[in-house]
Amino acid sequence: MTKNEKNVAATLMEKIARKSVEVAADSRCVYVLHQPKQPVGIKKFKK
Repeated sequence: MTKNEKNVAATLMEKIARKSVEVAADSRCVYVLHQPKQPVGIKKFKK
């Protein structure tokens, strides 16, 4: 892989990771009695 291809792959993975964190910050666990503690830093991703 060239350096440009690695940067594209890294950028794509970063965007996917950020979006999944945003979705996780605004949702609850599907189990009613189980809601794990979220990290302190995730609060800045809430809408």
